[in-house]
This record gives sequence, structure tokens and C-alpha cells, in this order.
Amino acid sequence: MFNEKRKVLFFLPNLSGGGAEKISVTLLRQLDAQKYEVTLVLVENIGKYIDLIPAHVRLVDLKAKKTVLSLFKLRKEIQSFRPDIVYSSLFRSNIILSMAVSMIKHRPRMILRSPNSPELLIQNKELGWRTKYLLGRAYKKADLVLAQTPQMREEIICHHQTDASKVDVFLNPLDCQHIDEQTENISPPFDTKMINIVAAGRLSKQKGFDVLINAFALVCELRDDFILHILGEDGGEKEKLEQMIVALGLEKKVNLLGFQKNPYSFFYYSNLYVLSSRWEGLPNTVLENLYLRTPVVSTRCIPFMQILIEDKVTGLLVEVDDVPALAAAILQYKTITPAPRRKTELKDINQIFNTVLYPVSQGIN
Repeated sequence: MFNEKRKVLFFLPNLSGGGAEKISVTLLRQLDAQKYEVTLVLVENIGKYIDLIPAHVRLVDLKAKKTVLSLFKLRKEIQSFRPDIVYSSLFRSNIILSMAVSMIKHRPRMILRSPNSPELLIQNKELGWRTKYLLGRAYKKADLVLAQTPQMREEIICHHQTDASKVDVFLNPLDCQHIDEQTENISPPFDTKMINIVAAGRLSKQKGFDVLINAFALVCELRDDFILHILGEDGGEKEKLEQMIVALGLEKKVNLLGFQKNPYSFFYYSNLYVLSSRWEGLPNTVLENLYLRTPVVSTRCIPFMQILIEDKVTGLLVEVDDVPALAAAILQYKTITPAPRRKTELKDINQIFNTVLYPVSQGIN
């Protein structure tokens, strides 16, 4: 083990309300401040999670308008800070960080996390050949590539021709302490006399909220006591979803509530959480709702959902884009028996960083 603090640099475009940003903040909060000196470098110092950054973390704003324009400023910051490890968690920041590190003589060890399933992104034409090629180069230069599920690990190895020995599975960690704090002494954010259904995520095609709203229209044809609350900032689909809500006559039944600083109050008091995604990496919101013992209905957006949710026991699974099946599952919410609350046994990020610094093969404990 090392005695002096090791330097770690996290690089992100910003701290918007996305899953990759949230996981990065969780990792920052879980790193041992007695062992690591941490710097967070942002392309722009904006976003919803800035208030969650621990006081001991040094925050650097590159003041660049685009990630690609931050390359030389990032390289300068790395040269000045001289980190032992650099970390990134989004495709565009992974590519730029890899380029910046390659321009430095004494380069730090590099950990890159994949935020989404490469295979599903390719299938949905969300991962172009240029980005795929650049990611492949970045992963080859990395000391460690973190996949969120075993299936994603195999996809990274296959689609990006990455050495299997450097790709490890790291399930998204939960900040259980923060969740517990956010659910203490809170009041319901909605009328509990109604059946409150909650969904959360950026309003984008990926999240399948159009499918959810269409399914909810079928639910409302049979029941008048269901209300749908969708949390999340606009990802390009808000206007389309608003038009759908009006066209289906659901103005009093579906609420688009935007980003919520404390989504856990909605999760905690809801009768059901619904994930309608077309594809995912590993959905944080499902992990959080399972921790809070909230019933979950989810699409089979990734194979790992069948491991997270025991179908027809602790949750219900439906096929992607299947509107009638999703409506039927929502109506069956009472049949779901939430599992006891527990902290999932996960790999410790401190140990992962330590192993990158001191490879086990070197025999250093």
C-alpha cells in the first residue's frame, strides 16, 4: 500500500443530470480522501450535481464551449497537476482525454468507463464509425476499461477490439448514504390518494418515454386513479412528448417535471417505478428504486435486467417498444413484491484505483 496521497484527475464535459455524470460524482464521494488527492476537470463548470462535489475535491473549469475544444487546455492541466491516474466516463471525454494523455511524455495511468452498450448503440445507429474508431484507439491506450455489465465487457472486446485483460466489470455503485439522507423527514411530492407512477431520465429517444406515454393512455382507459410523473431535463424530445400528451388527452394524467434535485422523494413514495428505455448501459434509477424497495417495471433494454429483476417476483419485464405489454405490466403493479433493502456488494473503487497503480502481477499489496 502507498503512504503518500496519489493524485487522481476526473475529466467530464460538465455535471449535467445524466447517469455518467452521477456515477462520476458518486465515485468522487467514495474515494478515500486520506489516500487520494482529487481534481475534477470540467469543460464547462455547469450542471445539476455541482453541489454534491466534496469540499476536498479541487474543481477546474476549462471554460471551453465544446469537449473537442478543450484538448490543449486539458493537456496543460494534466501536465501541471501531474496525476497518477486520469479517469473519464463519456465517449467524447474518453476520446479527448486519451488524446491529451498521448501528448504527454510521462503519462499517467488511464481508466476509461463505457457509459452505454456499444452493440445496442450500433443497432440504433447512435454510434458512428468515426466515434467507434476513435473509442477503439482510446481503449487500446487505456490501462483499464470499465464495463458496467458482463455483456458490455464482451461487446467492448468485440466491437472495439480491446485486449480482454484490460476490460473489467464494475457495476454502478450506489451512494446509499446520500439516498438515505435524501429520504429522511420528507413529505410525499404528490397526492398519495392516487396511484403514482414515476419514471426518470433525460427526455430523449433512448429513454422511450413516447412508448411509456402511449402505454399510459391505455392504462387511463381502464383506470382513472393513475398519475404519471416523468422526471428529467430535455434531451431533444420534450416538445414532441408535450404534443403527444395533448393529442392523447392526458394533460391531467402525465406530468413532465424536469430535473429534480431530490428524485428520491418521488421514488420513495411512488407505487411503481417504470423504465421504458430502448437501450441502456446500466440504469442507475432502477438500482436506486430497488434499494428503496419500490416495485419496478422495466423493458429488457439490456440482458442484465434479467439479473437485476426477478421477473414476476420483484419486478416485471417487458420487451422494448411493446406498448400493450408495458400498459399491462403497469396495471399489475400490486403483484410485485419488493426485495428487502440491502446494499449490493460491489467492487470498491478505491481498490480498483489502487490495483491500477500497483498491478497485482507485481506482487504489491
